[in-house]
Amino acid sequence: MALRSSQTTRPTIHVLGLGSIGTFTAHGLKDIPNPPAVTLLLHRESLYQEYIRNNRRIALNTISGDTIHHSDYNLEIYKQGAWRTPTDSSADGQIHHLVVTVKATQTVSALRALRSRLSRASAILFLQNGCGMIDEVNEHLFPDPETRPNYLTGVISHGVTLASPFNAIHTGASAISLGLVPRENSQSSQNTPDAGNKLQEEGEPEYMLHNIPRSPRLSAKSYSFSDVFQIQLEKLAVNAFCNPVCALHDSKNGILFDFPELRRAILTEISNIVLRLPELRGVDGVEERFGVDRLEETVNGILERTRETTCSMVVDLRNRRETEIRFINGYWVRRGRQAGVSTAVNEELMDKVLRRSVVLRSE
Repeated sequence: MALRSSQTTRPTIHVLGLGSIGTFTAHGLKDIPNPPAVTLLLHRESLYQEYIRNNRRIALNTISGDTIHHSDYNLEIYKQGAWRTPTDSSADGQIHHLVVTVKATQTVSALRALRSRLSRASAILFLQNGCGMIDEVNEHLFPDPETRPNYLTGVISHGVTLASPFNAIHTGASAISLGLVPRENSQSSQNTPDAGNKLQEEGEPEYMLHNIPRSPRLSAKSYSFSDVFQIQLEKLAVNAFCNPVCALHDSKNGILFDFPELRRAILTEISNIVLRLPELRGVDGVEERFGVDRLEETVNGILERTRETTCSMVVDLRNRRETEIRFINGYWVRRGRQAGVSTAVNEELMDKVLRRSVVLRSE
């Protein structure tokens, strides 16, 4: 693969969002053989001070109990409405490869500050919880399909927590699934043999698809869009049951086994929606994979392994933060309406969480 002349020396991957997933990803990018340069995008000046206090490095406490440090990160700091380097020079160059790990609710506002630095020659990997963020980015930031960046979707199943800024704890080894989102004006990649070549000519979006899987700790694998979309929907089915129910009861995942009828009802809705999605029309195995019984097996298997886990929506409500419910159950509601499928269960759970959030945040 021939890289563009401006990137022949060393491609740069920018990381936006330095919570647990962003910190883990930025650390893992340094494990790639002949690694890219990695630029951390700090959305507030205080994070730069935290980075200095952390000896200008990212620490990862591994599953085996070791602590591994990586340094030599480039930094850009957002202050007074502009991106600056630590020496206060302007940082306004084109961004070719961007990993977005901010909370789903913050995606549009976080990317708005980078809009002028992104183009059709850019590739954005959305490595977040939920679905529907790309739709909002297109609506609010890149409405023209001809000029918007290339998009990659990512699904992460590693267990990671953040002990403090730039200090992550790897609590459960799993995987990252990656896939290239077809452009609106191109045919679906899984049905067009040369779609990858076409997209390569439009801005090298496959650089991250090829190189992120080379990091041993990230344990990433690239898939066709239809495959990674199904992986994403399976995770979203789990989260649509787990997150709101646990959040409303302020409980760990173990409480979910007390609601078998609710589990069956919400998974029935989700199954009916998935089987009518145009993105998966004609794709082999979808009916079996997203049948209600199979979905229940998938969900139960995950819940058995995570009985003692406290899901993110519980933490968000406890801390009076906006939840990602609009990008979890809200996504199923939107897609259900488009497909003409009833989404009463998802709607009720979403409404209850939204109301609870309003009450808690007003206290």
